[in-house]
Amino acid sequence: MRYYVTEREFDEYDSVTARAKARDDAESIVKELGYMPIVIDVPDRSSFSIPRKIWWQIRIVPVWVRNLKQVTKGDELFIQFPFREHSVFLPLVLRKSRKKGVRIVMLVHDFELFRALKDSGKTIFDKVKNYFDAKSLKYASKVILHNDKMIKAAKEKGLSELRLIDLQIFDYLTDAPISGKRGLNEPLIVAGNLMRSKSGYLYELPSDLKINLYGPGYEGEATDNINIMGAFPPEELPGKLEGSFGIVWDGPTAATCDGVFGKYLTINNPHKTSLYLASGLPVIIWKEAALADFIVKNGLGIAVNSLSEIPMRLKSMSESDYNKMVANTKDISGKLRTGFFLKKALKE
Repeated sequence: MRYYVTEREFDEYDSVTARAKARDDAESIVKELGYMPIVIDVPDRSSFSIPRKIWWQIRIVPVWVRNLKQVTKGDELFIQFPFREHSVFLPLVLRKSRKKGVRIVMLVHDFELFRALKDSGKTIFDKVKNYFDAKSLKYASKVILHNDKMIKAAKEKGLSELRLIDLQIFDYLTDAPISGKRGLNEPLIVAGNLMRSKSGYLYELPSDLKINLYGPGYEGEATDNINIMGAFPPEELPGKLEGSFGIVWDGPTAATCDGVFGKYLTINNPHKTSLYLASGLPVIIWKEAALADFIVKNGLGIAVNSLSEIPMRLKSMSESDYNKMVANTKDISGKLRTGFFLKKALKE
């Protein structure tokens, strides 16, 4: 038998951002492949007192143990990582399953150990969490990571003995029609968390760029060049996007991708890239981003060092060049919308 763990938790903020979309899509894909659900009910611990948080570290363990009893030798167990509700004791649970002969497959969405953080900036809590997270991964029979650069980083962090699989890009399930305006002369698109703390570059964009913004948290005002289009559920968003290219950028400045979020792009697959491509939009991405090679090699957009390069690159681009990129997105869009990449990774 094949099973997948689903940790039930709801955050209203997730309804208009893509934070939960990748997880939901992964569950839909494995369910389509015949995996059976194992439901783990978890609370939102953000309002818990410290003693209660510590208590829950212990309390969640028997919940996992009880629900995993049905998984036996020769079965496959699909788990999404990180766990919604972390516990330092979960490696013991996974170890027990592995010793029973269960084949554990983990899909990594995020891993603090991979983030481009200076050691001096890590708290004791971060280091303890990283230690037990890494220990959890080591009980997996197969770990699916974002791309080859993340695989390299994992090996450098001591996970070289694991079977590491390259996902290539996250899928984006949707049946929303592609109905928005497209064209080389249409505005660029930025979708996602628009808060200054996350996307500081939005507040120092070149004045000659026209941008359509989709998502919550924008702290600026609409101008002649900046249109605030609103926030939509992830499933509907592909049918709402209007513009020429989707921008994949992160960090505090438009000059380069910097800071914690910007540097993370060097090994991370931003889910917004999948959104843009599933929406039939070519992409403009930071040249040092892990996904830049995938975008350029497949003719799905262009890579730049700085957002200030964009006006010049667009002026030198012909309508024919742009239309070829749009055509290339059609094939990849169909794959992303049907879970092609996760299905492929699960077979490897």
